[in-house]
Amino acid sequence: MNIKDYIVNRNENLNDVLKKIDKNEHGTIFIEDNMVIIGLATDGDIRRKLIKENKLTIKIYDCMNTNFIYLLEKDATKENILKLLDTRIRIIPILNNKKHLVSVVNKESLFWNEKERIISKAKSPVRISFAGGGTDLTTYFYEKGGAVLNATINKFTHAILEKRDDKKIIIHSNDFNKKLSFSSLEEINLNGDLDLIKSVIQILKPDFGFKLITYSDVPPGSGLGGSAVLLSAIIGAFNNYRENKFSDYEIAELAFHAERVVMNLSGGWQDQYATVFGGFNFIELKDRENIVNPLRINDDLINELEDSLLLCYTGINHNSGDIHDEQKELMKNEKQKTYAETAKNIAYEMKSKLLKGYIDDFGELLGKAWETKKKFSPKITDSHLDEIYSFALENGAIGGKLLGAGSGGYYLLCVPTDKKLSLINALESRDLKIETITFDNVGLRQWITKKKI
Repeated sequence: MNIKDYIVNRNENLNDVLKKIDKNEHGTIFIEDNMVIIGLATDGDIRRKLIKENKLTIKIYDCMNTNFIYLLEKDATKENILKLLDTRIRIIPILNNKKHLVSVVNKESLFWNEKERIISKAKSPVRISFAGGGTDLTTYFYEKGGAVLNATINKFTHAILEKRDDKKIIIHSNDFNKKLSFSSLEEINLNGDLDLIKSVIQILKPDFGFKLITYSDVPPGSGLGGSAVLLSAIIGAFNNYRENKFSDYEIAELAFHAERVVMNLSGGWQDQYATVFGGFNFIELKDRENIVNPLRINDDLINELEDSLLLCYTGINHNSGDIHDEQKELMKNEKQKTYAETAKNIAYEMKSKLLKGYIDDFGELLGKAWETKKKFSPKITDSHLDEIYSFALENGAIGGKLLGAGSGGYYLLCVPTDKKLSLINALESRDLKIETITFDNVGLRQWITKKKI
């Protein structure tokens, strides 16, 4: 549609206006004064004026309708257009905020006149690990079987994916303040720059260009499973564009493939399953099959847990890959396997205490899990981190542990509710950042939205 075919100046005569009105499909013309639409006239209005006065030199200004119906561009939704069409209005001019004509809509052109782009969005929650970490390493559970207890909380990594009309690929990581552009998929290579994101793109092999934006509610290296959470969100965003959708298990396995196989970053399996499935899960890992067992935790117990647990940020980013590299080697040692067996048994015991609602016992086992975990590697803790934990115990905590592989990130602390405030004040007096917890029971979320183009 050429907008110029629908507009005439207020001073044009009827003869010239009729010639122009024959060029548009609506039999209607809009009259402007300095580009502002001031009126409307139909071919019927013009012909009736000619019959009455029989002068082709009459100005269009003299027969226009100044009391015409229009919609401002910001209000031109399908709903509002349909309401007007339902009142037998044949044609609806769409004006911008300066009253310039930008479009013309009737019943035939309504759905052809809008161009929309589908935006795919996803967000995946971070996890807190209670017990069993280390037994989810393939080198251990392939022989002995592993078990981990974890839950997801309401902190997320987000992915926004928008298809392009060409093959160009744009990746924007807000967390690392980096933006990369590639002319096509084939141009992407792993060179140390946002390689985790690029690795999953190489696996998925999208056949379209796109812009991908990612950002997280937590800092990198927090010990909350951030790498797996990022990958889960990205895969979820791409999944929206697929006809044959990936299952939850497949999304978790794709994330594992990208991080552990393509990137060759050492680590376990629990992060991928936890973020995709969400909620409280007891995950059993064996040589032939991994099973995610969702736990039914009633609302009263969830409320009590949220009231009893705290996150304490140590201010130190951890490097899980280095620790897991060492653990993989140490797992060949029989003594290390004994520690892992203890960690696994604690996970089973914690599951039982959790399901029965024994919060104090749960908190004490959290501390036992931490004492066991520290034996896996000398890199897991240091004197500074140990001192923070001892200080928390002295000020009311029942137990706690560093989340993730260790060496930094967040402490998860369990504290009786009557001592919670004093513990928070004590930790904050040492400039430690304290955060409360609310649990997530959904896991990966995927949805689409639209924007006009």
